[in-house]
Amino acid sequence: MTEAARTEPRTVRVVTLGAAFSGNKGAASMLQAVIDNFSSEVAPCRIDALSIYPGEDRQTNPNPDVAIVSCKPRELLFPMFPIALLVAVLRACRIPYGPLCITPALRALRDADLVVDIAGISFVDGRGIPILGYNFLMTAVPLLMGKRVVKCSQALGPFRRPLNRLLARLILPRMQAVCARGERTETHLRDLRLNNVVSAADLAFTMKTPNAAKACAADILARRGPGDRPPVLVMPSSVVDRYCQAQGIDYAQATAAFVDRIIDAHGVDVLIAPHSSRPDDRPTRMNDLPVCRAAYAAVTRKDHCMLVEDDLSPAALRALIARSEMLVTSRFHAMISALATSTPVLVIGWSHKYEEVLRAFGLPECTVDYGALEADALDELFADLFGRRDAVRTQIADALPAVIDHARRNFDALREALR
Repeated sequence: MTEAARTEPRTVRVVTLGAAFSGNKGAASMLQAVIDNFSSEVAPCRIDALSIYPGEDRQTNPNPDVAIVSCKPRELLFPMFPIALLVAVLRACRIPYGPLCITPALRALRDADLVVDIAGISFVDGRGIPILGYNFLMTAVPLLMGKRVVKCSQALGPFRRPLNRLLARLILPRMQAVCARGERTETHLRDLRLNNVVSAADLAFTMKTPNAAKACAADILARRGPGDRPPVLVMPSSVVDRYCQAQGIDYAQATAAFVDRIIDAHGVDVLIAPHSSRPDDRPTRMNDLPVCRAAYAAVTRKDHCMLVEDDLSPAALRALIARSEMLVTSRFHAMISALATSTPVLVIGWSHKYEEVLRAFGLPECTVDYGALEADALDELFADLFGRRDAVRTQIADALPAVIDHARRNFDALREALR
């Protein structure tokens, strides 16, 4: 063996869980961040991405060296979980279990050196038994197969409800590391008395923006035609739409009215675009396109408003946000992309998770509850941020390096897990 062969690092087999390229582009941005950085930050790798949308992901996957492997929820329930239970017994008896791995996902896990969980949010009270069951099965299968699993930065807890607390206590202590995305998550995890918790900013801060994504964003902006009005990007959320429906608020109409007002008051062009989209018209949690279409249909000033219906990659979405004067959104990872590109952002949110991130940039005032959609306070906040957008952009840029360093702690946890 030559000296070069002895010193060349081994290629690590990595499996990712909890994220797909299709649908939720926030999850896709975390997946892309792993792909962009794992080889340089941790070790040369080959990645198998377990996906609940394998057919669509194979068509849209921008990374030819990443394999898309089917792992739909029903496959997790059967046959993967029963086989993983049997594998755990065979492992305890030191009996080979390779022939039991009858699905591509089981074979990928069998060969994995490290499993990276990038679900974004899991084991949270009140999300329903189906989602809790999926959170449990997704991480239980690789753990039963004896794999090292790291939960990259995400929101977890609270764990007050008995079933959620039981399943979290079964899973989380057995992971190599659990990366907490914010102070509230750390507080919830301390309640479980875990000793494997790592504080880390959102993994998506480390995603790269290639030139092709920037060119795509430039082409979209060019569709506005000639003119020098500053572009403002509005990215509604189907999740907030559901919360608004429960409160009797017409989210699409309120968004359209807000768009008309800022066009008239500030002389801007507005682009309405989905940050998560599916190829059909069903208004699901993963599909913002129907509410975007409804909001655009209700806009009066269509001479200065454009609907973007393209199914863009997370990198292209980030590039489009970067080219905007300001972003107004209810999507968490759209906010992350704004901050990652020093773009002033106004968040119409529903959870503490937005404010936790904005505090790192000294901008907690940039988020309001969705109940403010129909209030004058929203217009006043937009006017304030838009008026001082250059100073806000500088403030974000000054804080960004420290936040990116904090996000790299995810890769520190992955590197440590491989030792």
